[in-house]
Amino acid sequence: VFLGYKIIGRENLKKGQGGKGTISNHMHYLDCTMNGLMNFPDFVRFVTLESNFKIPVAGFLIKLLKAIPIPTDINRKKHFYEYVSKLLQDGETVHIYPEGELKVYNQNLMDFKKGAFVFAVENNVPVVPTVLVTSKPEGIYKYFKKKPVITHFVLEPIYPDLSIQNKLDRIENMKNKAYRRMKYYLENPNVVEEEEKAEAI
Repeated sequence: VFLGYKIIGRENLKKGQGGKGTISNHMHYLDCTMNGLMNFPDFVRFVTLESNFKIPVAGFLIKLLKAIPIPTDINRKKHFYEYVSKLLQDGETVHIYPEGELKVYNQNLMDFKKGAFVFAVENNVPVVPTVLVTSKPEGIYKYFKKKPVITHFVLEPIYPDLSIQNKLDRIENMKNKAYRRMKYYLENPNVVEEEEKAEAI
């Protein structure tokens, strides 16, 4: 209520069967809660930096949501990859922030790391891109809220392109497609009802 948060396009989460990854821009200390609400009543597991567990309030929520810390110790990374892959193979939803960095209220999409797309390609599951977009408070919100309100757009799933033989190229293709689609919605939030325009990019 206080953030003016709303979700558009939640039905896109239900397309397809089995495990999936979800991704979003990382622009608020509580956007892990927003991504949890987006998936409710289904449960979602979060992949996050170990340091995020120490953030006041948000760190508590991350623990509550059973987030999966990205290990800094290289010897533990193999177990981490195996564990996340097992979740996807078992039909679970795993959320990853491909920017890998939080910038509060930032609406300029940063470069993506490839981790989310490696998991998707390795396990042949879709990624559902989502975008947290800020806007000027309107209606009742303009009387008591100075910071922007947040709308969460859930976009069409992106599947690994099996026609691309080279796995690294398949990962890069999926990453670039997700980046272009999310950037489009960040820059053109008023066309959210015209999904076919984003599909054409």
